[in-house]
Amino acid sequence: MSRVSLVDALRGVALLGLPLTNLAYMADFNNGYIAADEGGLDAFLTFFIDVVAQGRFRTIFSILFGLSMCLFIEKHGNDFFTRKAQTRLYALGVIGCIHGFAIWPGDILVNYALSGLLLLYVIQSDSKTLVKLSVCTIVLPITLLAYLAFVYDEPTPLIPTKPVDGLLSFFRSNIEHFFEMLTLIPFLTLWYTFGLMVIGVLMYRAGWLQGRALSPLFCIAVLIPLAVFGSISARWLFFYEHRIVFEVVNWLFAIPFCLALISLSTYIPRSKIAKGNVLVLAGRYSLSLYLLQSILGIVTFQLILQNLQLELRQIHFITIFVALTVLQLSLAWTLSYYKVMGPAERLFMSLQEFFQKRVAK
Repeated sequence: MSRVSLVDALRGVALLGLPLTNLAYMADFNNGYIAADEGGLDAFLTFFIDVVAQGRFRTIFSILFGLSMCLFIEKHGNDFFTRKAQTRLYALGVIGCIHGFAIWPGDILVNYALSGLLLLYVIQSDSKTLVKLSVCTIVLPITLLAYLAFVYDEPTPLIPTKPVDGLLSFFRSNIEHFFEMLTLIPFLTLWYTFGLMVIGVLMYRAGWLQGRALSPLFCIAVLIPLAVFGSISARWLFFYEHRIVFEVVNWLFAIPFCLALISLSTYIPRSKIAKGNVLVLAGRYSLSLYLLQSILGIVTFQLILQNLQLELRQIHFITIFVALTVLQLSLAWTLSYYKVMGPAERLFMSLQEFFQKRVAK
């Protein structure tokens, strides 16, 4: 149970950190964190988020996804796992489509569902094969995209997202942007996410949850500095003239950073990661809380603030992030205290039952 609680706590950390990078995209889907004429505190906050947050939380999520699949196999066996995993991934994909089309086009659930289905076909492969798959599916697409983005000029100037003019305009914009996101999946995000999930499988096989993770000294002295200074260098070289290059290269440097954090977390005494820990609870209600982030972010920026959201500075996003974090932790604790299943988790279970009866073989 302590191992599952640790995974839930890490998932909770990743979940709570997502709005730190997502909120700006909810306010301006086209440009996100890229803001003009920043100075002082805002410039520092943007720099800090770019170096230690961009891509990190999704990376943790993806790695944990693969690791959790291994825990599921350990508990239920291979045959049951394959049948159950298929229905879970189908259900996740349906919720992701609803989320992407109706709420926020920056959805990650569809990509996770597709990457997870791909992982089902290779999860029993030997570790050497998985290492090769992970390296190829992560490095090759990112290298190709970075090269193409560097060689071909990027369109300038960036055009801000048009303010929402009624619900019809809102849904039309969502559909357009979500289709754009879906087109990226087979060319980049599917393979990158799949590669990270494979890393999670390799972590499990290496015994990270049994105390055989990387040494704290190696994490602190090598991996974290590599990730931080690598991101700083990439930002200095590419951020202003080749933003896409910086973003995809930064994804690579997110990996050693996240490996270090996950490894260090395995050395935390299990008594400090109890079942009632708020981070554990956030991880267990992660689906409901993830959708709540999108609903509150979209309602706040697109429907309440409307044109004003484009004038928000980084400090404003940080303030909203802190308030949203407190709200999510409070909600997770309340749902757990009253032993109430989250609404998204309930929908998830219903969809699993539907697919179990009609689709899964």
